[in-house]
Amino acid sequence: MALLKLPRPLHVIDIDNLMGDPRVIDPWVIGKWQSAYMHTTGLRPGDHAIVGTGCNGKHAFAVQSKWNPFRVVRRPGPDGADEALIEAAITEAERGRYTHFVIGSGDHRFADLYDELVDKGYPVTVVSRSRSLSRALRSRAGDRLLYLPDLNLI
Repeated sequence: MALLKLPRPLHVIDIDNLMGDPRVIDPWVIGKWQSAYMHTTGLRPGDHAIVGTGCNGKHAFAVQSKWNPFRVVRRPGPDGADEALIEAAITEAERGRYTHFVIGSGDHRFADLYDELVDKGYPVTVVSRSRSLSRALRSRAGDRLLYLPDLNLI
């Protein structure tokens, strides 16, 4: 008897891009973006997500405290969080534990990740704010694109 493989996405979330500011430390603002993301995508506690953020200590701590129990990756440098997220997503794709991926970012740096995941046979959905979505990701995602509301909290 074959086991039925239930849908199991991995969310790869560039929270700094989604919020529009990599310095936010207000837990209320971070929580509002988290709620918007969860509502838009259906992400629930217990689902798997990797959240990337830069190494600004107060910001990283605030993000980690709101996005607990999801995995948070950090790396210094202007694109450090993006690089950490991309590496983690590729590693997880190679392990084959997920049925599809959700990229929570509009940053053009994730277009290559999108292509690599699709080449490996994974369906990929992109989640972004409309004003921060790169042309590269928009053209790749087609109808597999979800828009976050524009919260104007910052």
